[in-house]
Amino acid sequence: MSVRPGGAETGEEAGGRTARRVIASAPWVVVLLGTALLVVMLVVAVLSFRGPERPTQSALAPPMSLPIPAAADTLAPEDSPSGPNSPSQPSGVSPTPSGSSAQPAIPSRTASAAAPSSAGVAPTSSAPEEPLSATDTGEVAVSYKVLNEDETSFRARLSVSNGGGESRDWRVELRFTGDVTGISASSGPGVSVTIKDTGWYLLSGTRPLDAGSSQTVHLRFSRTGGGVYPALCTVNGSACAVD
Repeated sequence: MSVRPGGAETGEEAGGRTARRVIASAPWVVVLLGTALLVVMLVVAVLSFRGPERPTQSALAPPMSLPIPAAADTLAPEDSPSGPNSPSQPSGVSPTPSGSSAQPAIPSRTASAAAPSSAGVAPTSSAPEEPLSATDTGEVAVSYKVLNEDETSFRARLSVSNGGGESRDWRVELRFTGDVTGISASSGPGVSVTIKDTGWYLLSGTRPLDAGSSQTVHLRFSRTGGGVYPALCTVNGSACAVD
């Protein structure tokens, strides 16, 4: 160390001592410097361990469907070759798409049946009784005769006879037009009347008719017009005589 004459120090020495005193009297400066150095080292370490940045992936675009070219043998009708050498399609026949089969039209087979109707006889909900067979008819005969008439009614006589050799039941069916609206019957041995419909009547004896005997039934009909003779008169299924 150099000392000036007279014991005075130089300016350089005085500055060094001043700096040492400042450092010794202010330890926070050392701490600050050390902290800054640690921060710099930490930043360098973080940057060195960080990988390269990846580009941000954009949203996936929807898949694209490319048109598939049609096969050479499946041409649309409008793309079919035309010209004198091209095959012509029959007139009135429409092209059928490939892979599809045309279903033939099935005609309707529904048939309508017309219900039979008798002239002048109104339909009835109950089926008429089946006539007796020819073997049951035997020798029973019936005659129908008109006695008198007026504008609203007429009277008739029904004669039933059994020419067979044994007793037999009998049943007479009378059918008039719709103008005959009612009937009343009377007979000594007894008679039963069934009204099937307007102008449709069934008459039968209340007991079998003895062999060789006969029975007379007096009839009175009410009417609004029309004739006095029935359109149908049968006895046990056979036609009766109308006078």
